[in-house]
Amino acid sequence: MTVSRIVNADGSISYRARVKSGRSVVASKTFRRKGDADTWHDAQKRALSLGEFVDPRAGMESVGSALERWVQTRTGTVASKTLDTEKHALKHVPVALRNRPLSAIRATDLEALYAQMMRTLNRSTVIRFRQVISPFFSWAVAQKLIAKNPAVESKVPRGTGQDTKREIFPFSLAELRAVHADLVNHTSRENADIALVLGLTGLRWGELAALRVRDVQELPYPALRVSRSKPDGQPVRTVTKGGKPRTVPLTEEVAAIILAATKGRTPDALVFPSASGSARSNNNWKRDSHWKDHARGRRVQDLRHTAATLWLQNGVDLKTVQAWLGHSTAKLTADTYAHYMGSDADTAAVARMNAVLAQPEDAGGTLKKLSTGAER
Repeated sequence: MTVSRIVNADGSISYRARVKSGRSVVASKTFRRKGDADTWHDAQKRALSLGEFVDPRAGMESVGSALERWVQTRTGTVASKTLDTEKHALKHVPVALRNRPLSAIRATDLEALYAQMMRTLNRSTVIRFRQVISPFFSWAVAQKLIAKNPAVESKVPRGTGQDTKREIFPFSLAELRAVHADLVNHTSRENADIALVLGLTGLRWGELAALRVRDVQELPYPALRVSRSKPDGQPVRTVTKGGKPRTVPLTEEVAAIILAATKGRTPDALVFPSASGSARSNNNWKRDSHWKDHARGRRVQDLRHTAATLWLQNGVDLKTVQAWLGHSTAKLTADTYAHYMGSDADTAAVARMNAVLAQPEDAGGTLKKLSTGAER
């Protein structure tokens, strides 16, 4: 018998459901009502037959212990910066929750934690926390510690708090050339050319720092094959932030700079190395080039934004710009640069208003209407 009736010492009745695999009992649980015992037993037997059974004893491991094991599995499989970000996010898991069994965690528990976090943190920070904790629970499901991921069903409460973000502040082409000239005059041609390359290719700093001679192609047209990154203080990554390699075509001006820098160099040599031959540091370059003195209030990241806005403002289509930047979706590109993407309708409307405003006023102080070509 898989569900047995039990008479307790106080005379009350309870029902014990036992799940067997062959002759072995793999799970057991006691209920006050027979219907609940039958339902639980049937669900476990179904999971067993489908290969989805989770031993309840496995779920007794504490959240804290499982988190430590999960972080260990991440070491060496994700970028060190990503791992540091995850470890920082997991500091928000309170001790009370860490001490609870994995199987006892419900979506409501996580939602209560989100609400508590939002008292002192921005909603976007809490959303990022959920994006870290969810893969942990998915790992626990894969390890058959729990049956389902509670984070999937959890929702971050609505709120108005947002992280303070600096708006993008791209250079115009004239400003970029002026900055390049300033750097040539006050630092070095190499420092100046790095700024120009960043501003016309849209490379992230880490991608430029990891660029090798072998990554420069001349046929069928000059271009860069961007497949690596070297952020400051981190080892070289064999994948970019966008997750996959991309090809960035070069204008004649940038191609001349890069081909000159790679002439006579070995394939594995860096295109823009430091004085010692190692990967160039962003912070060191900003110091050596006196970037703050010549940047006109911009960040180095704004050089990437400069390339994107120059492309979009000069007719390069959105999907192509997405590919050149290495964005995961065209929506991300559009959301980031929407206010720099004029349309033909905008141009026509502004031209019309300029023409209207150039007309002389009549005696009543009203601008004369432009003829539309057809009276109605």
